[in-house]
Amino acid sequence: MTGIVFDIDDTLYSRQDLFVKAAENVLGISVSDPREFVRIFYAKSDLNTAELEAGLITTRECNGWRFEETFIEMGLPFAPGDGVLAADAYLELQSHMSLTEDMKALLSSLRGKGDVILGVLTAGESAHQWNKVDMLGLCSWIPRENVIVAGDVGVSKPDVKIFRLVEERLGLQASDMWMIGDSYKHDIKGALDAGWHAVWLNRRGLSVDGPMPDFEVLDDEDLTGTLRREFL
Repeated sequence: MTGIVFDIDDTLYSRQDLFVKAAENVLGISVSDPREFVRIFYAKSDLNTAELEAGLITTRECNGWRFEETFIEMGLPFAPGDGVLAADAYLELQSHMSLTEDMKALLSSLRGKGDVILGVLTAGESAHQWNKVDMLGLCSWIPRENVIVAGDVGVSKPDVKIFRLVEERLGLQASDMWMIGDSYKHDIKGALDAGWHAVWLNRRGLSVDGPMPDFEVLDDEDLTGTLRREFL
């Protein structure tokens, strides 16, 4: 048996454009360098994720701080409270998110294979991440008991402990597991440290100094094509 475990954010769907659009809607400007905006926002995300998953701050507070810190670093004009307003705008945009038809078809094909078990491993606040699971309809393909949210279990990626928890939940050994994710630090390095295989969806074309996964892909089409060739 093979376990294929997906991250949610920027893996099963892309949220990068939503961050920029939310900022533009609130600030009333056009962000001149969207890639740089996303790069800074993600760097700030690493600084308060632990507080979020520990329940010390809400997702709204977390994202509001990330937006304001990004505004400051990029020199964008903003008023007090615009960060939280951008967080609200992002949440509204996110409420319309969905899987691509290609991803739906891939999940359906993988679910139909008798030698594949699907799972999800996602970081973040429990209620917020479960809301995404429901909005994306993931339980149409992945059993609810195979969805592990860091906010529920008190440990997060890249800690090897959470990968061991997934193995236990799916009833598989590390050598049988594959992690599909966009974050090198959290998804890929964590999985490799746990003895898993990995596919890195490197949407931003980052270069890293560290062990490389079995496959590196750059976009959704490349990801679904690679998974079809490897598992179907």
